[in-house]
Amino acid sequence: MKIKDLALLIEGTIEGDDNADINDLSGIESARQGDLTFAMDEGKLCLAEDSLTTCVLTTKTSRKSTKTLIRVNNPKLAFLLAYNAFHENVSADSMVHPTAVIAASAILGKSVRIDAHVIVEDNVVIGDHTTVESGAKIKKNCRLGEQCRLHPNVVLHENTIIKNKVVLHSGVVVGSDGFGYMRDRGKIYKFPQLGTVVIEDDVEIGANTTIDRGSLGCTIIGSGTKIDNLCHIAHNVKIGKNVIMAAQCGIAGSSVIGDNVTMSGQVAVIDNVTIGQNANIGGQSGIIGHIRENASIWGSPARGVRQVKNQLAVLSWLSKNFSKISKMIKDIDQGKRQGVL
Repeated sequence: MKIKDLALLIEGTIEGDDNADINDLSGIESARQGDLTFAMDEGKLCLAEDSLTTCVLTTKTSRKSTKTLIRVNNPKLAFLLAYNAFHENVSADSMVHPTAVIAASAILGKSVRIDAHVIVEDNVVIGDHTTVESGAKIKKNCRLGEQCRLHPNVVLHENTIIKNKVVLHSGVVVGSDGFGYMRDRGKIYKFPQLGTVVIEDDVEIGANTTIDRGSLGCTIIGSGTKIDNLCHIAHNVKIGKNVIMAAQCGIAGSSVIGDNVTMSGQVAVIDNVTIGQNANIGGQSGIIGHIRENASIWGSPARGVRQVKNQLAVLSWLSKNFSKISKMIKDIDQGKRQGVL
């Protein structure tokens, strides 16, 4: 791709040779002739100038350079957009590996790739340009949209609905039974798990994450949401659009997470709570009640970040001054006994 075409794509301004070719993208340390890299600051720009890279994405305020520059508002974001443009899914011929087992009633779209030892059960529909990698299992009545990618050993249980451009990494399990039980007279009974899971467009889910089907309705993952490895989403949970959830988060049943929420690692959410849109939740927080929109919270139980920091500061001060405080209390008690105070 010509630099001038790339700059048009990412809405950048060129300084230097706009007709040079870009063949690939790379980090500064590994950049070769024909590569595009990015530099967020003066130090990185110096490193880029010492590399073989052909072109550097940088800020609008950085100094001039001996390298060809494309100036943008956010070089890191522009690099991401350029990378996606270079690595768009290319249509390929349909391929079904001879070891795959495909039910006669399954419907495969155009340019679908099915790798070794995949199992596709009855009445499954797989959309155009979707790839299902080795060992994945798609159970009956599932629906997959276009340009999806299921990495090795993904399992989709019955009636799961996956929309377009969804990526499920290795070991993801979608649509397994929720953890719903009732006690009665010394016995534990399992509540029916009859619902399903709907994953909307452009969702990416990390390795070994599990998403339970609804008990009677749907568990929903909203469009654009990104979920890290080793998370658990329980039955009937509703996750909004463009949510970011880091590793090892656990969301209990029937909770609702609003659009644009950010959750750091190991956040735990109890059942039947609502987290308002745009909330920002710190790592290892324990959510035991509803969270308002735009809140920034942290801790277990979770509270406002400023409140938590103030409490930690007080605890730190008390720890450092514990001996002095103890001595003061002892002196006061002794004075009272002696009638001085």
